[in-house]
Amino acid sequence: MTFNLFNKFILWLKKIFNIFLKPKYEKKEPVESKPPEENTSEVPLKKIEIEPRIEHPAEEEKTKKQKPYKKNAPTGGKKERGKPSEDEKKPSDFKRRKEIDLGNTQRRKPKSDKSLKQVSLSEKTNKVPKEKGVALRVESPFVEIDLNEAKVFLVLPKQQFKPSTVSNIPQQLTYKLELNREEQTISVKVSMDDQGTAEIEEKKIELEKPLRIFHVVFPDELQGRPYSYSYLHGNENLYAFVAIGNNRGRIHYLYDKDGNINPLPNRMIWLLLHEDFKLEIESKYITEETWIWEKYRPFRVNLKEMNELAIKNIKTSKEYKLSCEPTFSIEGQVIEDDFKDQMPLLIGETVKIKAPWENPYGWTVWIQNKIAGYRIITENWSGVEPLSLKLPDDLPCECGEFQVDICQQDTRIPDETLFFRWLPFIELNYPKELIIPNPRQGHKSEFIKVKVSGEGWALNYGVDRKVGLIESNSYQIELCPEENTFRFSITKKGKPEILTNFQITIPRLKWKTSKHKAWNGKLQNVKRDELIYGESFYLLICTNDFNNKYDLSAILETNGQRLQEGKFIQQGINYNLELNQFYDTIKRNKNEIPLKIKIWNAGGELVSNVEALQFPAEFEFMRKKPKQKIQQEEPMPIFYYPLVISNKGKKRKGKGFSRQEIIVVGIDRSNIRRLNISFDKRRKSSHDWNIKTLKSIIEGGKHAH
Repeated sequence: MTFNLFNKFILWLKKIFNIFLKPKYEKKEPVESKPPEENTSEVPLKKIEIEPRIEHPAEEEKTKKQKPYKKNAPTGGKKERGKPSEDEKKPSDFKRRKEIDLGNTQRRKPKSDKSLKQVSLSEKTNKVPKEKGVALRVESPFVEIDLNEAKVFLVLPKQQFKPSTVSNIPQQLTYKLELNREEQTISVKVSMDDQGTAEIEEKKIELEKPLRIFHVVFPDELQGRPYSYSYLHGNENLYAFVAIGNNRGRIHYLYDKDGNINPLPNRMIWLLLHEDFKLEIESKYITEETWIWEKYRPFRVNLKEMNELAIKNIKTSKEYKLSCEPTFSIEGQVIEDDFKDQMPLLIGETVKIKAPWENPYGWTVWIQNKIAGYRIITENWSGVEPLSLKLPDDLPCECGEFQVDICQQDTRIPDETLFFRWLPFIELNYPKELIIPNPRQGHKSEFIKVKVSGEGWALNYGVDRKVGLIESNSYQIELCPEENTFRFSITKKGKPEILTNFQITIPRLKWKTSKHKAWNGKLQNVKRDELIYGESFYLLICTNDFNNKYDLSAILETNGQRLQEGKFIQQGINYNLELNQFYDTIKRNKNEIPLKIKIWNAGGELVSNVEALQFPAEFEFMRKKPKQKIQQEEPMPIFYYPLVISNKGKKRKGKGFSRQEIIVVGIDRSNIRRLNISFDKRRKSSHDWNIKTLKSIIEGGKHAH
């Protein structure tokens, strides 16, 4: 009992002691009294330890949003795109990796409403804090068409990453690729730059057959999210490529992961169409007649003002229609140069962004500059009204080159990425009409005038050339006759973020034959001996004018009398004419024969009637005996070219006999050249009249022997 009383006494003393000292203890232990939600000092550090490879600027801790990737600008900017990382221990096989289907264009609803937040100008220029581990910049693969080479490539873009230690940098990395159901591994080289960043070189894989499916798994060292990319093409009759240059295009994914057809964009596109199909549009849209994969013809089609594109199966007469939908666009006062379509140069105080449809959940719109950083313009743009930007207030820096990303609210992968350049004021004056040379003297020098506003501007052009300073901030650049394109940039000292690139092409008419390398605008003499029956010999014309389409014809004349006329065929940016179609005319006429080029613009107006080639007169035939001359020039029966059916149902001269026609007659392929038979491996049709012609050639050859 005494022990119990003693315990009660002790407890009573503790209560009294706590009553008198309680205020002091509360001041000394503030952490115990602080609500749990306010104690957030350890949260950012904990996240960085778990995901050390996520790149985010300082303001992301406030906005809780990740910025979109940096993309390669059309003017040739550096390729920098960032993606969040995943656990390094994840396997590298196809099935267990997270996958992005590149053809899936389904738009997602945001997970929650986000309040409008504006990033201040002081915050937007903050540099990205350095983190432990690897800072990733990952670009997705894509398919590209190059009409200069008449080839299609699957491109694994250049990648960048920062290794934790220099000793961990491998000499090469490996992509896993499944292409048209065939698996392979692709090894690429790795190098280091001066900033300690590892760079993986770009890799192009030529597609020798029509694309059906591809699946790319990135190397484990990149640890990018998503881990793999795939695309399944649902129909091999049609492929679409958005024009990204004068003779190049990047694939427009026609099918999503469920096999649904995605609309074509209202843009200039290249269309790869199977030979069994034709376009149900006016021929003025068609400007290309080369062949890809032996059975596909590329067409350049302007869809800017079209609601749908119709194609028709020639064999079944069945018609298919593809819808065309508007895309996001930037509008403002534009100054023209070569980049006007991909990255317009704008001046003035406002720029408007237009949306193709209404988004009730709202888009987040970012503007990035690759050096100055980025800012959020709005987080809840519905697209009902154009988004107006006040310049330069809404830009990350005072002027320069910018990337606009329009994203759904729950993702940083853009629905659309646009590029533009903005300067307060600039003037570009240069010849824009097609320049026709004097064929006796050739082209002369042309001049480009550049004028900017304000002080401190510098013109960078990288090579030794004549550049004159006319007045303050006004320059004159001379392009010699051999040059067509001039590329330069302007900036201010100490402000690399405002550097702006330009490219200007002077539209000069030039020509050459297929046996020469150099283009020029001077009259060329061609000997008759250079025309050999059965050997290709072309006259090529280049206008260097990518904005206008022309119709070109060649006319042979002698003593003011027209002998023969031929039509040029446009192939890419050049126009080709087969000179052997004039073989008989040139051989029979021994007088001097000039070849003139007539050019009409899209409005039917005659632009040029310039003399390009000249076949000198031959007088030696007058000293030779007629019988010997006839005996030397006596050709085999002239049945060298077939007759084919044109699109209008009429017969016309074809390029060569088809494989089927040659097989039916029984001609050995090795004897085709000896018999002077033209052969067209692309043509699949077979006609009775061509078979009779081939039989006549064989009989004539046997009789001769």
